[in-house]
Amino acid sequence: MKNTRIERLFEHTKLLCFGRYVLTVPVDSRLAFGRDFPTLPNQAIHIQKVMNAERAKILAAYKTAEITYFGEGPAPNTWLIRSYEDKFAKKLELEGFDVYYIVGPHIFIGGGATAKSTNSTADSILQRAIDVAANLRVRTPDEVPTEQGLCHEFGFRRLDGTRGNVLTQVGLHMAALPDVVFSVESNQTVNTRFAGNSDGLLKLIADRKREAGSRYPKLTTLREGRKNVHGWNGEESLVRRADGTHDFEWMFIGENGGSVARPGNLDVTMHTKVMADRIGAAPASSLDDEEAIALWDRLLDGLKFRVAVPGAPAEAVAIQ
Repeated sequence: MKNTRIERLFEHTKLLCFGRYVLTVPVDSRLAFGRDFPTLPNQAIHIQKVMNAERAKILAAYKTAEITYFGEGPAPNTWLIRSYEDKFAKKLELEGFDVYYIVGPHIFIGGGATAKSTNSTADSILQRAIDVAANLRVRTPDEVPTEQGLCHEFGFRRLDGTRGNVLTQVGLHMAALPDVVFSVESNQTVNTRFAGNSDGLLKLIADRKREAGSRYPKLTTLREGRKNVHGWNGEESLVRRADGTHDFEWMFIGENGGSVARPGNLDVTMHTKVMADRIGAAPASSLDDEEAIALWDRLLDGLKFRVAVPGAPAEAVAIQ
């Protein structure tokens, strides 16, 4: 059943993108990125200072650390530091690469390290840097690209739809509901063969209850069970804590290793009564139970892929 207050909140909406996903949100909303392409916003003019500081940090960590290259990178507008952490790393040919991408006013930071166990070589790391540099550009917060790729907080990287990112984390903040935080985490390549990684949300909750026994907090369950979201057949648990905090969660578990369309783990949460990043710290929830459930359903329904990816149904795609 529709809720008047929530329907009014969504009279004017926009799309906000992160990774390969978008959320349909009230116009006065913003995303806070968690795990993302490491970026130094508006620091491009200080690239030499940034690199000098990193070189000093590497050399200060171990007496036998060695800088093997310091200068321009393998592609235009890139800079590179190559180093060995210590004499043992050099003996084992474990060389580190810090790559700095100058994109507009920002510095994006990537890199890697050589390792025989993963067939990571100097050539493969440098080739990846060239590829990233050719496909990375600036993105403003409200720009929603229509091409394949990944939305970052300050940039966009063109990337084929069959390839994905390992981990995406964002939190949604709405000006009209300052105590509400809606968060999404997608881990494409999680190993579901490990103990616990393949368990659904309801089993995880049941295990917590059993382990805590009488210490388990007293909660009011508003809704619990299976919930299909655009082909992701997951499970949800919507509860209210004793202090009035709404604690909502939905989780989808994919196959081991996952895919772009069906990540190994997709986890969504919503909390009310949040203040200064602390759940339950606000004096009261801005939503009653009915409003909280209506908002949850509306936001979950608006979680989609930005553009089509292989294997995703049309209903899961925002921009057709």
